[in-house]
Amino acid sequence: MDIAVADVTMDHLDQVAPLWEQAWRAAGRRRSSPPLALSMDRLRRRVELAAGGGYRFLAAWDGDSPVGIATVSLTDGGPMMDAPGVHVHVLHVAEEHRNRRVGTALLSAVTDWAAQLGSDQVVVDVPPASRDVMRWYAKWGFGPYLNRRVATTTAIRRRLAGRSQLRVLAGGNGRGGSVSGSRRAAGR
Repeated sequence: MDIAVADVTMDHLDQVAPLWEQAWRAAGRRRSSPPLALSMDRLRRRVELAAGGGYRFLAAWDGDSPVGIATVSLTDGGPMMDAPGVHVHVLHVAEEHRNRRVGTALLSAVTDWAAQLGSDQVVVDVPPASRDVMRWYAKWGFGPYLNRRVATTTAIRRRLAGRSQLRVLAGGNGRGGSVSGSRRAAGR
């Protein structure tokens, strides 16, 4: 099987949408899958984002059929990384095409892009219950990095509303503002 990896364009959206849905389910989403219109909107936004640079939405193709997808971006990695890296948000291969080097082709394209950017580190997101995926990445040399937590802004705001009121004051110090109130009110 010859695998070609290329950037997803608007013309490819209908073809890659089923892979996006599979990736959504494989990530262990607790909710049912999003409505197709919402999913297509998310796909469009990713293709638009990729056109701006610093982000790529890739598809692995077997002839005219997409068999895998990856979304990747340039990341500074924060204080825990030595240098900027490339962050793999999604790397998904259709189940019937696994163990045929499709994921390897996508990972190769990611590392080629990292090298073009002068980056020597790649970070991946792996759903916690995906042991096979963790093992696959470990085989390529990936190790534990940090434990990432995710919450919606609505949930955070709801919890913040139950605490003592804080006021964020616009500051002229170039740091984006200061917080008025006690550390205890902020939960610290």
